Amino acid sequence: MTDVVDLACFSYLATARLMTVDQYPAADTGTEVHDVTRSLAGDGPITALTAAGLGLTCALVANRVGTDTAGALLLDRLDGAGVVHRLAKRIDGSTPEITVVIDRQGTRTWFAHLAQATNELPTADLTWITKSRAAYIDCYRAITGAAVLAIETASLAGVPVILNLGSDPVHPAIERAAGAAEVIAVQTGLPEQDVDRAEVTADALFRQFQPLAAVVTTGRYGAVARTSTSCHRAPAGQVPVAASPHTHGAGAAFSAAFAAAYLAGHDISSCLRAACTAGTAHCLIPFPRLPQGARS
Repeated sequence: MTDVVDLACFSYLATARLMTVDQYPAADTGTEVHDVTRSLAGDGPITALTAAGLGLTCALVANRVGTDTAGALLLDRLDGAGVVHRLAKRIDGSTPEITVVIDRQGTRTWFAHLAQATNELPTADLTWITKSRAAYIDCYRAITGAAVLAIETASLAGVPVILNLGSDPVHPAIERAAGAAEVIAVQTGLPEQDVDRAEVTADALFRQFQPLAAVVTTGRYGAVARTSTSCHRAPAGQVPVAASPHTHGAGAAFSAAFAAAYLAGHDISSCLRAACTAGTAHCLIPFPRLPQGARS
């Protein structure tokens, strides 16, 4: 086992059930589900897997999984990709789960059963963060306290961080903790209909966090990054007309490629282009599936 990794990723770990429908039904009605696929969540685990595929040595800091088949398959997926972790001891009961419903227009609605994960994360072993060249940290509202501890741990160890807000508003505790850290990038996403707000949002994040780059993704419109000298833009890339793209994990793939490019010494503009290319490519492959045994 390596003593140092390129990237340590912090987030909750859960199994994800992805369901595709034509459109969302009205209240008190239903609709046919065309496909049900098992994957994994949150963004941190997908970032670690994607970054490992790009050649980085990666670690995952997360909650433990259950003794069920889904938990075993999650650990197998991480181990098979070479992502190191300290999750061998599993909890009694079921693995945390999130259900994502996706319609034909790409709208995503999620339903999370994550109480075990959010309760356990504040006591997670953060050692891998101190042994990394950079730390990717999910800063979702549901795990704010744990994310603050992860940022503080990285700061004390002199490890620079990439912070993913996951489209959530900035929590004051996250902003305070980041004030003492070296922030490579802070990332959030906007719905495509709000693309006109991307540059203003990036400017606001830059003022709050003073990172090397404040990054805002906008789906098929690409991304912008505000630095101390300029605003960089990168297109998302072309999607074939016949393709049926999904967006599950696209932001995580974006983050993984951004981190890989940054750690390879590229400038922010190049990191942004690499990230957009990876995010688009991720949407054109099948969902990041777990083996068939994890299906409902």
